[in-house]
Amino acid sequence: MDSILARAAENTPSKDGKRKQMSLTRTVYLRLRDEILTCKLAPGLEISEAELAQQFEVSKTPVREALAQLRQEGLVRTFPRRGYQISPITFGDMNELFDLRTILEAGAAELACEQITDDMLVELRELAVVAYEKEETQTIANFIAANRRFHIAIAAASGNSRLVNILARQIDELERFFYIGAQMRDVNSETNIDHLEIVDALARRDRKAARDLMVRHNDLTRQGLFQSLAMSRQAGTISL
Repeated sequence: MDSILARAAENTPSKDGKRKQMSLTRTVYLRLRDEILTCKLAPGLEISEAELAQQFEVSKTPVREALAQLRQEGLVRTFPRRGYQISPITFGDMNELFDLRTILEAGAAELACEQITDDMLVELRELAVVAYEKEETQTIANFIAANRRFHIAIAAASGNSRLVNILARQIDELERFFYIGAQMRDVNSETNIDHLEIVDALARRDRKAARDLMVRHNDLTRQGLFQSLAMSRQAGTISL
């Protein structure tokens, strides 16, 4: 049994079948979600309950429940009598997500100028310089996690919890694009420079500069991801 699933089973009271089922479902869900977001399960790939149940050495029930949650998040699609498919990614999806993200983050950067603390600025500077190696999957994962924390931290500094929650959802939906982008081209330098400039603007409490820099950063990221997706399509890595 997969070590993660084994630990989940061992830590679940054997007499409580319902709790065990919930634990297995949660574990399968987290594992599948991670593999989808990191593109280990490629966009457009068809999967089945039976295959996944065999892979995770569990019954079909926790797999079915996990897939239902992923379908609600838009990461999985269902087809009658065919099974499931990892939701494809498209240029249109990315454009819509970046349009919304830019609107949210531009406003968040402005609001953060009024409430950000010195401790928050220190944390942002640390997150801004995280780098990765294209050939090392774990460093890519660390880089993308730091990038997420960086942007969420700025939203949190705005003091608006609803803004944080909405932005977190948008960033999660873009995570597959980020993995493809980081694997196709080295974005260390441009990301670090952009992030540090944004932190400097926040430190000066310069609302206009913070907003403008955030908009520019998102636009440049979007352009870079377009290039990466085009390269991936040409190479046959993904289908769009």
